[in-house]
Amino acid sequence: MNRGRLTITLTSGASLLLAGLITIAAAPPRHPDPVPPVRSDLFAGLVWRNLGPFRGGRVAAVSGAIGEPGVFYAGYPLGGVWKTTNDGHTWFPIFDAVKEASSVGAIEVAPSDTNVIYVGMGDMITGGGINEGNGVYKSTDAGKTWSHLGLDATKQIPSIIVDPHDPNTVMVAAQGNIHARSDMRGVFRSTDGGKTWTKTLYVDDTTGIQKLARAYDQPNVILATTVRHYIAPGIPSASTPRPTGGTALYKSTDDGVTWKELKGGGLPALSGRSSVAIAMHTNAQRMYLVENSGLYRSDDGGTSWRQMDAADKRIANGQGGYNCGVYVNSQNPDIVYVVSTSSYISTDGGNTFTGFKGAPGGDDPQQMWIDPTNGQRLFFGEDQGATVSLDGGRTWSPWYNQSTEQVYHISTDNSYPYWVYATQQDAGAVRTRSRGNLGEITNLDWSPVPGWEWGTIVADPLNPKIVYASGSGIVRISYPSEQWINVSPAADPNTETRTTSSQPIMFSPLNQHELFAGFQYVASTTDGGVTWKKLSPDLTYAKGESPPAAGAPARGEGAAPPNRSAIESMSVSGAAAGMVWVGTNNGLIKVTRNHGATWEDVSIANLPNRARADISGIDASHQDPATAYVAIDYHTIGDYKPYFYRTHDYGKTWTQIVNGMATDQSNGSFARVIRSDPKKPGLLFAGTESSIYVSFDDGDNWQSLMLNLPNSSYRDITFNGNDLIAGTYGRGIWVLDDYTVLRQLMPAVAAEPVHFFKPDETVRVRRNVNADTPFPPEVPHALNPPDGVIFYYSLASAPSSPVTLEVIDASGNIVRHMSSVPDKPVKEAAEPPEPNFWIAPPEALSANVGTNRGNWDLRHDAPPAFSHSFEINANPGLTPASPEGPMVPPGVYTLKLNVDGKTYTQTVAVKNDPRSPATVAAVVAQHALLMKLDAGARESWDAYNQVEAMRTAVAALASANPSAEAASALKAFDAKLEAVAGSTTGGRGFSRGGPPPPPNFVRVNGVMGRELSALDNGDMAPTAATLRGYAADCAQLATVLKSWQTVNSKDLPALNATLAKSNVAPVHAASPALPVPACGAGLSAHDRRTVETHTGTTVSHSKADEDEDGDEGPDPI
Repeated sequence: MNRGRLTITLTSGASLLLAGLITIAAAPPRHPDPVPPVRSDLFAGLVWRNLGPFRGGRVAAVSGAIGEPGVFYAGYPLGGVWKTTNDGHTWFPIFDAVKEASSVGAIEVAPSDTNVIYVGMGDMITGGGINEGNGVYKSTDAGKTWSHLGLDATKQIPSIIVDPHDPNTVMVAAQGNIHARSDMRGVFRSTDGGKTWTKTLYVDDTTGIQKLARAYDQPNVILATTVRHYIAPGIPSASTPRPTGGTALYKSTDDGVTWKELKGGGLPALSGRSSVAIAMHTNAQRMYLVENSGLYRSDDGGTSWRQMDAADKRIANGQGGYNCGVYVNSQNPDIVYVVSTSSYISTDGGNTFTGFKGAPGGDDPQQMWIDPTNGQRLFFGEDQGATVSLDGGRTWSPWYNQSTEQVYHISTDNSYPYWVYATQQDAGAVRTRSRGNLGEITNLDWSPVPGWEWGTIVADPLNPKIVYASGSGIVRISYPSEQWINVSPAADPNTETRTTSSQPIMFSPLNQHELFAGFQYVASTTDGGVTWKKLSPDLTYAKGESPPAAGAPARGEGAAPPNRSAIESMSVSGAAAGMVWVGTNNGLIKVTRNHGATWEDVSIANLPNRARADISGIDASHQDPATAYVAIDYHTIGDYKPYFYRTHDYGKTWTQIVNGMATDQSNGSFARVIRSDPKKPGLLFAGTESSIYVSFDDGDNWQSLMLNLPNSSYRDITFNGNDLIAGTYGRGIWVLDDYTVLRQLMPAVAAEPVHFFKPDETVRVRRNVNADTPFPPEVPHALNPPDGVIFYYSLASAPSSPVTLEVIDASGNIVRHMSSVPDKPVKEAAEPPEPNFWIAPPEALSANVGTNRGNWDLRHDAPPAFSHSFEINANPGLTPASPEGPMVPPGVYTLKLNVDGKTYTQTVAVKNDPRSPATVAAVVAQHALLMKLDAGARESWDAYNQVEAMRTAVAALASANPSAEAASALKAFDAKLEAVAGSTTGGRGFSRGGPPPPPNFVRVNGVMGRELSALDNGDMAPTAATLRGYAADCAQLATVLKSWQTVNSKDLPALNATLAKSNVAPVHAASPALPVPACGAGLSAHDRRTVETHTGTTVSHSKADEDEDGDEGPDPI
């Protein structure tokens, strides 16, 4: 049933859609019966993983803690609040517990109590962006917890000041709602820590406050600047004005209680964005103001003004007001800083300036904080990230340690591990690996991409070393050289093209040689951009509209209004050849089913203010050519509700699909992207300005998929295999590893007491191949996916006994045991040589009601060992004890989950790492050798325990005061046992220069474990030298086993005979008898002789080995 959904029906012609009858009708139901929503606990076990990259994004607000040199706070447009306690070397988010909003416009730490922090929500509009918030938050414990102080309707708060002596006296600058006239604008003041607010400065219902400033040593004197902050909704985009007028300067001399406007005296007519500062040590007489026309200075408290360094055009607002700021050093009123694409410094009161901090391309500083008690302590918030200086700007902390990227579009390539490509606001384009070779994703695993900050990036599906990026032309990038060249048809001056900032480019899923690009028309290339074919007319005109006639004037009398529209989104069908869907930034949807020969206008009828509708996302079904989905963004006209639609009939009818989505979130709930699952029909994912959603019923119902994600803007979604990847505007890139559980969730699963989901095939890859000192934890890094196979199981109720899992190979051998009872940690984990934070906690399956996630790392159970180490290929909190069990070879494995006595079974395929230098046969041969070492370690362990059991029996007899003869015999016999067993408390037992001591079980166990670890760092068939090495180790085991046999067969009977004379009970022989391994299997006679010579032992072997090598010809080296 489709009750409650609006369906819009259009009549169309055979090819081009004609202006026919438009009716409102009910679309045919997609589902015969309603599909109930999936219980959220059935996918609560899924975990999003942040990929970084650690490349900071634009900072909207900055502050520092006075008296705490390392403590600073940064606020981000849609990334919340971050904190550093070590002067910018590492940063961490502290606002994620606030789920309602994440757009920060201002931060201020109370100077007199650094535990008190005020945060104003809503990033100030810069360059047309709209990031709104919900008033003011406060922390009284340095950011550990937060409380909401109201002022929700202020929407954007770009400035906060707190009294230097009273943390409860605070003022905020409120911009107000840009899309509605509102009296929630102006300066709001509180003297009780934000419990109540008084509006002390108000201009009118369209004018907001953009900056508050005071001098720390004269806090009663405050300056405020205003600006027009209102755009009437519904104005056509081509003529939408940016807010102008309303810019004025106000002064208070009573701590913000009353205000007076400052005019004249050399102060120009102000316009646009402005910033002010009051110098310390001047009795609040020295003031600075910067705006579009330049920098102005007053030396009499604002009565008169003069322009400073007017000849230097850098000293004014940058980029049309995108950069605006003036700041005065707290130690010297003549040291002044202004910001544009770089920052500039004057040491003579603003008479002259020189470059201070910046780089070609523009760091684009946005905000600055100067410690009022220490002018050497500076903090910049820039487009590139947050950066701190403790020496007056001579050196700065890096911004390559903050995962606060503001991502627009993402894609992946077909390599392994796959690269994720992203375009990001203000910091260009980047790519990052989905996993790193060093056990984590570090700064070695990402790099800049020669793309543009807004565009789209796609890798050639047939050759991932070729990548295309739009935004500034269409550049073709070649790896590994990273050369790039523009191949856009727009390079031809005779080609008239228009693009949106997102210019979509996409390879055809069915003809992977063909790259499509959206301009105002669609074009494609099959030769890497050498030539392009135009596949459509201008698609930005609706039915009944047409482009200007050829030769019509472009401007002046008789000219048509300029058309700035272009294709915003595009989807090339993977279900039908030649089918392409496009959406424009003026609300149109067009489709071709014949590779551009004809196009149909299938735009959604009766959209509100269609010309302002931005078709921000369009996605063709991967299974049904008649099905497509669109996301429509109306936020530029103040409509922050989500608009998502679906068609099942090639666009003849559209159904709005938003049931279950939030509509009134503080940041906004408007649509950003919608994607259909590549494998499961009806499984959809959608991103909005505040959330990410999943639908299991083709959009009829939506459920939150936020899980552990922070509040942010979810701008794009893509897939790679069974990974779901999301790009956020403010919190970087996230991946949901192996989300196949979502494809398998059916209503019946909820009724099952236990459901074991089928795991995805897994690549056999090592946890960490590092052989050097590991990166310390303060080096920026993201986590790799869980090692090996990720599996999920749901529990309807808490189990009454431990949950267990067994992994079984194709031969029926159990290779791994896992349990919800944690493994006992090895003894060395209590006091390891390195700090404990490196050590992995004991492994245990979870047993929570709902869906649980586990992983098998593709290793056998670890062999028992008398001593353990933690290897150099370490990662914080993830370093296992060594030796580990051998990695299994590629193949199919059976997983048996046992819950309360009932077994549930699934199989999983393990594939070889495509980067491996070895064949599967070589890996199998290597595995066979590793299993021999594993078996040797286990047999030496078992043998040692037999010896120790016998020594316990001997000790018991010796403690019973036997005769002197019996006591002497027991002591001598125990010495023989000790020589065979070895000591578990000593070292390796000999120096490098001395001869090897006789083997014992403890020593052999250690040798086997060390060899097991040494040979498991890469894939390669065993070499002759490796086999000889194993044979030598095995020969030592064989020797000590034979000694043990001798003890049982000769020495023990002799002891018992002596004991019998004294009427002492006999000592029983060990059982079962342990076999002596055939160590020479696979070795030539020469190799056996070599081993025997160097170990002083005899290498056991079979007759077949003698017959096979024949001992003819020269011996191999």
